[in-house]
Amino acid sequence: MTLLATIVLSVALWWPGGGIAQSDVPPLPPPFCGELSAVDCQLLTDAQELMSGVSSMNMALALDANFSGIPAIADEALTFGLNLDMIMHLDPTLNETMRTFAMRSPEELLATMDEFSALLVEFYKTLGISMEMEMALPGLLREAIAADGGVDLPERIAMNVRMVDGYAYIDMDALAASFPDLRASLEAEGIDGWVGVDLAGQMEREMRGSVVAPDISTLQAMQMSMAFNQLMTDATVRNLLDPYIVVERLADEERNGAPVAVFRTTLALGDLVSKPDFTRLLRQAADAMVAAAGEEVDAQELGAGILGAQLLANMLARAAEFEIVQTVGLAAPYTYDNNIFMQLDLSGLLTLMAMSGEEIPAELRGARPLFTFDMNVSYSDFDAAPAVEAPENVEILPLDSMNGSDLDVIS
Repeated sequence: MTLLATIVLSVALWWPGGGIAQSDVPPLPPPFCGELSAVDCQLLTDAQELMSGVSSMNMALALDANFSGIPAIADEALTFGLNLDMIMHLDPTLNETMRTFAMRSPEELLATMDEFSALLVEFYKTLGISMEMEMALPGLLREAIAADGGVDLPERIAMNVRMVDGYAYIDMDALAASFPDLRASLEAEGIDGWVGVDLAGQMEREMRGSVVAPDISTLQAMQMSMAFNQLMTDATVRNLLDPYIVVERLADEERNGAPVAVFRTTLALGDLVSKPDFTRLLRQAADAMVAAAGEEVDAQELGAGILGAQLLANMLARAAEFEIVQTVGLAAPYTYDNNIFMQLDLSGLLTLMAMSGEEIPAELRGARPLFTFDMNVSYSDFDAAPAVEAPENVEILPLDSMNGSDLDVIS
């Protein structure tokens, strides 16, 4: 259940706006506004509040990540791509409760496992998702997996998934189109089309004690995935970052015939890493990660790690680019787009390796590796997304035929 629980919590945290503020939950931190006018800052604040209450929408995401500048390796061998179209329905109030649990420590989660499990069951039953996803895997990664585990992955993997009334459905025909060997196995077993699994029912069975509850390491893994989100809501961290975040309003545009304001946010990374504030920020980030991991860390080793991270950051910041472009409706302040771009010149990493006496691989000698990350997310049909329905002619896998490993495979 580790993978499944992480996916469910991730869906909750993906929701734009951050969740509805409840009386027993600390209010959401305000958006970074830099030197924007009070009117523009209020528009961003209104967008955050409005999006937190959205119960359904369409989301389209396109992500490209790439390493280049390594002469011995073709650029396409180091390129990852992800495209997905998703319809989402959820209860905003329940979503915020999920978020509150995700912000707890692993020990607190373990102590409230019955309550958390009941919440997951309810979340499964109310969550509606229809997702079509396609991934393009880097050639170098596929070669490494094939060499290490003897598994040949295709260049592209397509999946169609739905979540309705606590059931998860997977289009096996779409998946088999990416894996010819899987198609042969499915045909041999007489399986085609959609298959479904009662995830809410499985969780309820766990609550009755027929399946061992997740141990602390499972919860630690989940908590680690939330650590960065927690860090960015910390008031001290936000105060450290605020002077180095530049927010500007660009020329207005239109989305679906409606006027939208366009905001561009950049991080003055070069200025940040050269200031003492950055050491404090690294320390807080390290402390958050250590707390999430729940492990003892030697103070000297931690200090050395922070010093190394600061040195590397100074090298990387010289040619780093980072920006977020967000569009917000003027008539109704929905967020229509969130586009994130980051570029890092990793030559400094090779320099640091040489300085530390490590041998640089032959293919990296003289290279100037450049990492780019470009993610574009658009939202539409706010509170009016099409209903997500269970597929027809689906084969439901009975609970008695499943165990934990089956669920991880299906997920």
